Amino acid sequence: MKPSAMYGLMRLENCAMAGIAVGIGFIVAGGLEAGIGIILAVVSAFLITGAGNTINDYYDRETDKKNTPQRPIPSNNISAKRAFYLAMALFGIGIVMSFFINYSCLALASFNSVVLFFYGRNLKSSVFVGNVAVSYLTASTFVYGALVLQNPVTTVFLALLAFLANVGREVIGDIEDVAGDKKAGIKTLAIRLGAKRAWCYGRTYIIAAVLLSPVPYLMNLLGFYYLAPVLVADTIFIASIITSNARLNQRLTKMGIFAGLVAFLLGAIL
Repeated sequence: MKPSAMYGLMRLENCAMAGIAVGIGFIVAGGLEAGIGIILAVVSAFLITGAGNTINDYYDRETDKKNTPQRPIPSNNISAKRAFYLAMALFGIGIVMSFFINYSCLALASFNSVVLFFYGRNLKSSVFVGNVAVSYLTASTFVYGALVLQNPVTTVFLALLAFLANVGREVIGDIEDVAGDKKAGIKTLAIRLGAKRAWCYGRTYIIAAVLLSPVPYLMNLLGFYYLAPVLVADTIFIASIITSNARLNQRLTKMGIFAGLVAFLLGAIL
């Protein structure tokens, strides 16, 4: 197998982001010293994310022949059979590593592996369910890091806010891809309801994230230094729902999510 094929299948930059999110969850939960538990958690999240991306390419191989023929499978850099075996191996190794952390991490890693598998096979083409699945998987990485310490309470709010913002971003982002999704047979809210109503749905989730953002401070879960950066995040989110440009919304919501991560980190450690 060519290294470039593995890189293309796993999407290593996405795997790295999952590992970073696990580390952030660990820090927010009170982990200030690295140990074997968080190292195993970061690596297992990295591998499981890579497995999910690989199995996604496996099930997309026919549509990729038309839409993205440069992908590893349609370009014949790796066979579909080998890609499937690689995904299963990565899932297996990631789950086994989580076993050596604790049973809570094992349960979440196993569940997320199942979600990733069925997302690639079934859920992606389902109306809205695919958006929810992707947003859940993104949000759960923070909880996974906190579970290393068996202290997920603070990160539940981080995960909830990330989930809401990501659902809004996913729904609005689908507006840009209507033409391609129709050809691929993917049924998004933008296709089913139209762009205008999809915007309304997406904005509703982002507004919910903004309204809930003060809760961690009000419940004394995060300190005073959480407030300033979360206000910046909320301002960016509000700007993202005011714009009528889907691409600009995607950029702004990504910036807002990053500012929110900074807020949680500062609120937890200062």
